[in-house]
Amino acid sequence: MAWIFAEGTQINYPIVKGKDNDYYLRHLFTGEENRLGTIFMDYHNQGDFTEKNTIIYGHNMKRGSMFSGLEKYKDQSYYDSFPDMVLRTPGGDFKIELFAGAVVDGSYESVRFDFKDDCDFQCYIDTLKKKSTFEADTIIKADDRIITLCTCSYEFDDARYALFGKLTPVR
Repeated sequence: MAWIFAEGTQINYPIVKGKDNDYYLRHLFTGEENRLGTIFMDYHNQGDFTEKNTIIYGHNMKRGSMFSGLEKYKDQSYYDSFPDMVLRTPGGDFKIELFAGAVVDGSYESVRFDFKDDCDFQCYIDTLKKKSTFEADTIIKADDRIITLCTCSYEFDDARYALFGKLTPVR
């Protein structure tokens, strides 16, 4: 379905989408059962990265695989070294310009799919930037699309670290 890659990091994985958000927690993209799971898109998303916010999940593995590297973005110097990623899709490739990262509650109330209007979207972006563990100069406009990369974090029960990026088509 898609592939995410961040040069200089361990992030280099296929992205799949299931009928729910449970199956790929314990299955590889081949369907084989495995505790590592697979990087996967939230089943509420359409699957083509055309929505305002596409949410991608992956395990935070102790040995550094899957999305464990996302937590490194809690450090400004790590962001400065790796400020973007690449998303390859059947419909075209995108640069992911990272603009915020935050520890959020696992209820995902702070990770949104829908927005009432452009103002609501901009308020959401401003809130994310204020909560961010790093500072970025990326400008997000009302007509932009974003991606949220999410993994477990351990600051409190059910904590997650979410990394937010602007999708910019690569021509």
